[in-house]
Amino acid sequence: MVMVKTVLPQELSELVVKYERELNTKDFSAHTKRAYISRNKKFLSYIHEEEGIASMADFDKGWPEVINSYREYLKSEHQASLNSINNSLTAIEDLFSFMGVDMGRVEREAWPKSTPRCLTQHEQEMFLNAVYRTKSSKDKAIVLLLLFTGIKIGECASLDIDDIYISAHTGRITVKDGRIIPLNTVARRALIQWLIDRHKKFGEGADRALFLNPQGKRISTVGIDLIVRKIGHKAHLNLSAQVLRDTCLSNLVKNGNDLLLVAQIGGHRTIETTRRYTSSRSFDAHEAMEALGH
Repeated sequence: MVMVKTVLPQELSELVVKYERELNTKDFSAHTKRAYISRNKKFLSYIHEEEGIASMADFDKGWPEVINSYREYLKSEHQASLNSINNSLTAIEDLFSFMGVDMGRVEREAWPKSTPRCLTQHEQEMFLNAVYRTKSSKDKAIVLLLLFTGIKIGECASLDIDDIYISAHTGRITVKDGRIIPLNTVARRALIQWLIDRHKKFGEGADRALFLNPQGKRISTVGIDLIVRKIGHKAHLNLSAQVLRDTCLSNLVKNGNDLLLVAQIGGHRTIETTRRYTSSRSFDAHEAMEALGH
C-alpha cells in the first residue's frame, strides 16, 4: 500500500515545531534543514499510522524494531534508493538526539561491493596523451596527482601548499588524515610547473590551498571533477576522479605490491576493500606457470 498523507496529532505536530526551532540554531545549510524536517515528518506520519504513536510519552521502547520496520517500508512501498534510506536514517537520528533518546548509531544500508572501474592500459595511454596536450599546468597537475597517488577528489581539493614536499629526486604529499604518499617523477614535474605558474599568477599572498580557482580561492571538488571530465572527453573517455583513483590502486596491485601497502596508500580501513582490486588482475594459468622459470 502507499501511505496517504496524514495530519499529525497535536503532540507530534508540536514536536516538529520544536525540532525545527532547534534545527534553525544549527550550522546546517537551508537545504539540509528542509530535508531533515521533510524526512522526519514522513517518519512521524508512518509511526502514527502504522504503530499508533501519538505522543512524546510513546518514545521510550522498541525503537530498533520500529526503525527497521520503517526501513523496510521505504524499500518496499517507495522503492527508495540506498542513499535515500540512509539520508532518512541520519535525519531520524538527529530527531531522536533532540528528544534526548539515546539510540546509538542506527545501522546504515550497505552498498553492494563491486569491482572498481579501472582504465585499461590502452585507455591510460589515451588519457595521458590528452593530459600532455593540455595547456593548463594546473589541470595537468590535478589529473596526474589523482592518477599517480590514488587520492580522493576531496583529499585533492583539501591539499595546502604546506602538504607538499618536493626535492631534486623525491617528493611526497600529506593528506588530511595523515597519510604520506610518495610522488613519482611525472607527478613531481607537473606539480613543480604548477607551483611556478601559481606564483606568477597569484603571488605570495594567495590562499594557502594548493589548487586555486580563477578567483584565487581553493578549488572545489566540482571544479576538479570538471577538469577530469574535460580532459577525459578529449581522450574520448568517460572519466571521474574515482576512476583515476581506482586505476592507480589497481596498477599498484597488478605490479605485485603487497596489499597492506596498497591499503595504506589508499587509506582503506580494511584489507577487504583493497582485495577488490585483485579481481582486475589477469589470471592466466599458462603465463603463471611459465613465469616460475624466469
